[in-house]
Amino acid sequence: MTSPHSDDHVRPLVSVLMAVYNGEKYLSAAIESILQQTFSDFEFLIHDDGSRDTSLQIAQRYACQDVRIRVTYGENQGLAASLNMLIEMSQGIYLARIDADDIAFSDRFAKQVAYLEAHPDCAVLGSAMRMCDDRLRPILSLVVAEDHSEIDANNLRGVTSIMHPTVMMRKEKCVQAGAYDPSFMASQDLDLWLRMAEVGRLHNLQDILLKYRLHDESVSGSKADLQRDMCRRACEAAWERRGVTSAFDYSDWRPGETRASRLEFYLRYGWQAWNEGFRETWRHYALKSIRTAPFSRAAWTLLVAGGLKRGGNRAGQTP
Repeated sequence: MTSPHSDDHVRPLVSVLMAVYNGEKYLSAAIESILQQTFSDFEFLIHDDGSRDTSLQIAQRYACQDVRIRVTYGENQGLAASLNMLIEMSQGIYLARIDADDIAFSDRFAKQVAYLEAHPDCAVLGSAMRMCDDRLRPILSLVVAEDHSEIDANNLRGVTSIMHPTVMMRKEKCVQAGAYDPSFMASQDLDLWLRMAEVGRLHNLQDILLKYRLHDESVSGSKADLQRDMCRRACEAAWERRGVTSAFDYSDWRPGETRASRLEFYLRYGWQAWNEGFRETWRHYALKSIRTAPFSRAAWTLLVAGGLKRGGNRAGQTP
């Protein structure tokens, strides 16, 4: 599919923004998922943020193969500053985000562009996504709030309800809201969605348009604490701007560095996968739970109870 505007202007309709830091392990798959989009009227801006691995070389290799890709690089400055630089470079009407470890489904851009073209009041558009582990074993189909009022209410209490790597947003509205705040070393997305909700409407498609990869390198225990602090800061700033009060309801959704935290999340992933009928994933995390805590009753319950009957509605594992 090509954009209905592609014959009318030289500029691309969509600018894809990817900031990379030491992402060599998963980068090629992420880039290829963008190049395989059925919607082709886009430029792909990749910034290497001071990586110490081969991320830059990988990105440059793809740039030699596809003229839509532009690669920049520099010293490490953080995600928000890197994305702001890419926004300044971008030529598209819409800005699409993708992280260096995630996989976009091939119809993602086609569906998001169609919605934004039909709904000019929408400033930020996300989607549902498939939560996967490092090897893309499916864990959970994450269905998110759909309408602006529910999304914004959740965001105001610290429950981020637009997933950053699923987003396509209007550049004009992003700039109007001030773009990303570089002082946020985490929760940059929540802070931006709260500000963009004040200049436009937020929406989530219920289609699953992205595979979100959970892996040990994504967030360490110390970064999880930073994420919580930055999330609270974003909420408190929004409460003050809007003259409202709200409860702060943040909860960790990725494991920390302790064995207890890892066990908690392995059990959670196992039951989530079991409930959705992802048998291979359930079995992997049941066994991983037992290896982590051999005498844990909860770990053995996951393995034994999960093995006695099938969970979910799926006949088998779906990628």
